[in-house]
Amino acid sequence: MPDSSQKLTPSEIPSCGCAEPGAANASTCYCGVDDLMRIIRRRYSLVVMNAIHGRGRVRYHDIAAVLPSISSSTLSETLRALEATHLLERRQEAAERPYMVYFLTSSGVTLLNRLRQLLGEIA
Repeated sequence: MPDSSQKLTPSEIPSCGCAEPGAANASTCYCGVDDLMRIIRRRYSLVVMNAIHGRGRVRYHDIAAVLPSISSSTLSETLRALEATHLLERRQEAAERPYMVYFLTSSGVTLLNRLRQLLGEIA
């Protein structure tokens, strides 16, 4: 979207009517959903989220072991994207030898639960 000092042409205004970011009613504006949809449409995003959800707090190699078809670079990229959208968190565990763990945020859990409910209603 152009910066707020520029006027938008009719073709640039999203279908929800937002002419300025943050200016529309949150109940009718779906602009923020685009980034989220881009992430969860990725091939492995939901699979990775599901693998983490079923195990709680997990280390990288635990996720990789459950999903052997995912390359290391794809898994890393997927984890970073999910973290950037606040669907999961990465945190260092304090121990003699610190290590990183991944876990779903409350938003990530809510999203998975709602998607499961939706799929159940469709099936």
